Amino acid sequence: MQLEIKKSRKYRTLVYFCLVFITSCIIGAYFHNNMLLYLGFFLIFLSIFFELRSNKLSIDAIILPGDPDENSLKFIIDDKESDFWLIKKHIIINGWIYLYAIQQGSNKKIKIWLHKSNFMNINHIRDLAKQLMFGEK
Repeated sequence: MQLEIKKSRKYRTLVYFCLVFITSCIIGAYFHNNMLLYLGFFLIFLSIFFELRSNKLSIDAIILPGDPDENSLKFIIDDKESDFWLIKKHIIINGWIYLYAIQQGSNKKIKIWLHKSNFMNINHIRDLAKQLMFGEK
């Protein structure tokens, strides 16, 4: 079963950059003639750098295993199917799912929070939660 995920991360990035801009204005006003001003700006630019670097992967879909004996998922990342993803950690909280997956062999890692609004079909989050809770060995 293929679970389609919406690709709209632009509004999250926009909100993040607005919050960083507001924070930099507050730091600039509060620590005007101080060394902490430079430290604050350095940390803000470092945060922006890591945010831009972490948005390279765009997950388009999650493919659940059809065979109950399989324990790895498949992800479609940037329109390419990649398989052998093991879920190392997952948290399921009322409409939210946190996934920490590692790809066998390449050691690529994905950490992502998914909400039911991230899926094309809202009921797909239930299918993913069932797979995570009851499909493990």
